[in-house]
Amino acid sequence: MKYKINTAKALTRKAKLRIFLRWFFYALVLLFFYMIMSSGAFKTWQPRLIIPLAISVAMFEREFSSSVFAVFCGFMLDIAAGMLFGFTSVWLMPCALGASLLVANLIRANVVNQLWLCAVSCTVIGFMDYLFNYMIWDKPNSEIVLTGFILPSMISTVVLSPAVYYLIKLIARKFGEKETRELNEAVEDKEEEEVKVKV
Repeated sequence: MKYKINTAKALTRKAKLRIFLRWFFYALVLLFFYMIMSSGAFKTWQPRLIIPLAISVAMFEREFSSSVFAVFCGFMLDIAAGMLFGFTSVWLMPCALGASLLVANLIRANVVNQLWLCAVSCTVIGFMDYLFNYMIWDKPNSEIVLTGFILPSMISTVVLSPAVYYLIKLIARKFGEKETRELNEAVEDKEEEEVKVKV
């Protein structure tokens, strides 16, 4: 579970710097993944790493900020894939919002939860891509696009999503709020001790 502490005091310079650096590195990762997608180096199995990026950021950030970031992720993905501008944002933003709300209220931020959240998001986005860009228009050989490009792309995205999660987790921990980091570390230490006792 993601623990957040609301402090009444104004943000210090260090806190503002940590926030700036955190979002700066998120943006750098987004730009890097955009370049990977634009290059088309993986061809048929080209992963859409921007999707797990949006989901992973949503698991460590607040609902509003992660939703706005997911919209920008959708824009970048559309540009890289040559799709209608804003199409992916329509589906990625609610997926990221749902992930953020789930982590804040129901589940923990870990790689297993990120994996299934990413799988659900990829399924939704892949299906909507196929439905609105191919099935509705009754394009010939649309099944080939589904099995030969969309499904392999989504499978490779889900397979590589844990690496994205650990990268975002590193950034969030390094530049997160001091109080939140200390509380999360204390909770994780307690969980590790409980596991050792059970074993």
